[in-house]
Amino acid sequence: MAAFMNLRGELDLEQKIEVEIKMREGTTKLLAACKHQAQSLEAAKSLLTSNERMSAYMAELQRRKRQQIPKPIGCKARLCLSDLRMPLIWRDTDHFKNKGDYRRFAVFCLAKVGTEMFDTSLLCPVDRSLTDLTFPDILVFNQVPSDFTFTLEVYSHMLRDDMSIASTRRKIKNTIHTSISRTVGKKLAASLRDELNSGKIGPHFELMASARLTLDEVSDSVRTHDLKLEHTDIRNGDALPLFGHFCCRLAAQPDCMTRDVVSSSLVNGYASLQAFNLRLWRDRQHWLQGTQPIAQAGVDRDTVIKCTKNGNDLIIVNEIEGKEESLTLKLVSPEDREMWLTHLTEHIKDNERWKGAAEKTMEIYTPGAAKNSFQKTYRQGSLYDETPLIDTNNENAEYTRPTVQDIFGLTPSTSLSSCSSSSSPTFRERSLSSGGSNKSRTRSHWPFSRNNHD
Repeated sequence: MAAFMNLRGELDLEQKIEVEIKMREGTTKLLAACKHQAQSLEAAKSLLTSNERMSAYMAELQRRKRQQIPKPIGCKARLCLSDLRMPLIWRDTDHFKNKGDYRRFAVFCLAKVGTEMFDTSLLCPVDRSLTDLTFPDILVFNQVPSDFTFTLEVYSHMLRDDMSIASTRRKIKNTIHTSISRTVGKKLAASLRDELNSGKIGPHFELMASARLTLDEVSDSVRTHDLKLEHTDIRNGDALPLFGHFCCRLAAQPDCMTRDVVSSSLVNGYASLQAFNLRLWRDRQHWLQGTQPIAQAGVDRDTVIKCTKNGNDLIIVNEIEGKEESLTLKLVSPEDREMWLTHLTEHIKDNERWKGAAEKTMEIYTPGAAKNSFQKTYRQGSLYDETPLIDTNNENAEYTRPTVQDIFGLTPSTSLSSCSSSSSPTFRERSLSSGGSNKSRTRSHWPFSRNNHD
């Protein structure tokens, strides 16, 4: 049976590889025919995603051929990624004074768990007016084992066909024939040939950063994590100016939290095992009606299961506040007792495997994404606006740290990017005017500290 399931899985992977090959061929033709930037970027993004999927399928296919019998992994879960945001690091002259760095980017992310892979919306254009990247996507992975590794990859492409200094080299090539002779123009264009005629069709996205998360990082709230930057020099070249951290909500919901693991009629009623709780009703009719159970007991890593020597009874024992509490299941037959014992034992192991995800039912949002990639909306707040800049004074419990909005006198609907440098004093000028008596008690507070991941 195990060999049959493994063979079936290999056939499914081969079919998926064939689909991705056809997708790649079609996307390549589409990319060659694209005439608009928006179409080219979306096609290049789809081509990269298809290549990554095909590579993952082939690697998994080779692994399954080497390992004929898959090992049991217990209860699987759904994994939900949402509220994905990444701060950008610009110089003060770039963002506040709107001058300096003229680079503009198109950015998207790939989220991977095993062979399952999703791409986020494409954010374009990303320039110095933005302090952080906000992805509206909700990505849901199914059939995720407890020992999963979630990988997030950030890809970007620097836009060159615009009215910015970053596109100077291409504009020079496009206007060479109108400004100088053909002979001189050929010599000057030779220096641009490697970049503009590299043989690659359409835009080329490069990996900027990546992150790996496991079950230990799962939480029902938004948390901050580290990014591994692929480019250390973020000021020059095509590197996206990432801060080195990102925040997101990564929630996990084991399947046994929302559906019955096992349920059946007993001599002393009707029992159901779900969400690491064992509930007992008078009969099946009361269970179907959703009435309150007459008894219940937790089933977790600390639960002890006892079998009686005579009869088909199972005793579920838990220690609560130093006292033992038990619930007895009177099974109809030895076969039922073995079935319940197997499910109860595996359920206890699942509780230990899923750690914090087994203690509370985390909500899995409905998948979807706002795919208005090239419609630039007004910034709805920023990570910078919400971050305190000055540490609190521990001696005064009533003192609260001022945020950027407090210091600059902004309303919640006003962002820093809307402030003109000529109309408002800078943060340095406000700090100097506040006097030097508090100098020793104030310091810069970065939005993302390595010691603050919660």
